[in-house]
Amino acid sequence: MGEKIGILGSGGWGIALSILLNRLKYKVYLWEPLRENYEILIKKRENVDYFKGVKIPGSVKISNSIEEVVDETDILIIVVRSSFFRKTALLLKNVYKNQPLLVGTKGLEYQTGKRMSEVLREFIKTDNFAVLSGPTIAKEIVKGYPTAAVIASYNKDIREFFQKLISCEKFRVYTTGDVIGVEIGGSFKNIIAIGAGIIDGLSFGINTKSSYLSRGLNEMIRIGKFLGGEERTFRGLSGLGDLITTSFSKYSRNRSFGEGIIKIGKEEYLKKVKMVIEGIPTTKAFYKLSKKYSVELPITDSIYRIIYKNSNPFDEIRNLMLRELKEE
Repeated sequence: MGEKIGILGSGGWGIALSILLNRLKYKVYLWEPLRENYEILIKKRENVDYFKGVKIPGSVKISNSIEEVVDETDILIIVVRSSFFRKTALLLKNVYKNQPLLVGTKGLEYQTGKRMSEVLREFIKTDNFAVLSGPTIAKEIVKGYPTAAVIASYNKDIREFFQKLISCEKFRVYTTGDVIGVEIGGSFKNIIAIGAGIIDGLSFGINTKSSYLSRGLNEMIRIGKFLGGEERTFRGLSGLGDLITTSFSKYSRNRSFGEGIIKIGKEEYLKKVKMVIEGIPTTKAFYKLSKKYSVELPITDSIYRIIYKNSNPFDEIRNLMLRELKEE
C-alpha cells in the first residue's frame, strides 16, 4: 500500500491509530506539537503520560513540524484533544494540500458549542473530510481486540474511501452521512460516562447503572435530534456503542474521573492524573446549549453541578429520583 498517512496528535488515540495503520503496512507520520513532548517521544518511543507501556513502532516517523507531516503525506487524521483543535486547524490552514482528512477528535468546543468539523471548516473550506467515532478504547485497539466504528461524511466517496482505508480483520468500519449525529454521540457520551463512574464509586450496582445509562441515552437522543442528528445514529456505534464502552471500561478516563470524585475527591483526582478528561469541558458545552435552547437535560445538569458547583452526588441522585413522575 503506497499511501502515506499523517496523524496529528500523539495521545493514546493517535498512537493507537499509528500502530493500527502501521500494521496495515501504511507509512505513518505522527505529529507532536509540543517540543518537550516530542523530545520524549523520540527518545522513549512512548507517551509516558497518556499511553505508558505502549511503544511506537520504529517505522513510524515522529515529527514536531506540522508542515513536514502535511508535505510528506497523502492523507491526514486529526486526533488532538478538543481544547487544542482550533489551534491545530489554524496551523493546518497554512499548509493543507486538500488531502482527504479524517477527524478523530471527540468533543465540543465549550466556548462556542461547535462540533470539531464545524471548527475545522472555519479555517479549511472543504468537503474532503470525514469524522470517525465509536467504541474505540485505545489500549484495546493496540491489543488487537476486534471492534467496530463508524465514519461519517457529507461526501459519499470520502466516507467510503476511509472505510476501505482503515477496515481490517480487527477493525470494522461502517459509514453514514449523519456527521452531526456521529459527532454529538461521540462527545455527549463522555458526560454520561462521568456519572457512570460516580455510580461505580458509590457501589450502587447494575440496576442503578443500567437505569442511569438508559436515561442518559435518552438525553443524548433529545439534544442530538434537536441539533440535527438522526435518532438511529444515537442507537448505533457512535451513540449507544461508545456510551457502553466509555461507561464500563477500566481504561475510560471519563468513567475513572467520576469514580475518582467519590473515592478521593475531584481536585485530588485531577492532581493525580495528567490526562485530559474530555467530559469536563464537554459537560459545560452541553449545559450551555441546553440552557440556550431550553432543552431539558436533567442528568447533564446534575453532572455540571457536581463538577462546576461542587454539588453533593448523593443530593443530585436524590433529586433525579424524586423528579416529577412521567411516562417513558
